[in-house]
Amino acid sequence: MKIDRFLEGFTALHEEPGDISTPILIPGDLDPHERHYRFTLHIDAELRLTGLGSAGGGWQIRLYDDEDDEDEGEVAYSIIDTDVTELEAGLALIRTNLVELGCPPGTLIQYDEREDRWDGERWSLGEARSSGEDDQEPWREPK
Repeated sequence: MKIDRFLEGFTALHEEPGDISTPILIPGDLDPHERHYRFTLHIDAELRLTGLGSAGGGWQIRLYDDEDDEDEGEVAYSIIDTDVTELEAGLALIRTNLVELGCPPGTLIQYDEREDRWDGERWSLGEARSSGEDDQEPWREPK
C-alpha cells in the first residue's frame, strides 16, 4: 500500500507557504538544534497542517560594545524565521504554540511595524516594534 495515494493533492509539506514575514524572537542564546527541536519543528508542523504558513531556519541578534573592537557580542535573541498566509489566524496559532512549548518571557513575534510580546503570563498585542531591521544584523560590519 502506498501512502502517496492518500496524499494526492496535499502539498503543505512540500511548499514554503506564507508570504507575510512574522519572525519569532526568543530571548537568549539557544543552540540551533535546541531552537529547532524545542520550537521550530512544532510551529512549522502546525502552520503547514492548517495551511497558515511555515517556519524554518533562523539566526541570532547580537549586542556589541561599540567601544571594544574585540567584543564578540552577546546573543540577545535567537530568531525563528516564520511566514504566514493569514496574519491574524497565523499569529494566534503561533502565540498558542509558543506558550504551550514554554517560551520564555520577553518572546516577540514581529510583523509589519508591530510586535506581540509575551510577559510570561499574557501576550501584549500590536505593540510598536522594540527593534527594527537595522538592529537585526547577525554579524558586525568590518571596520
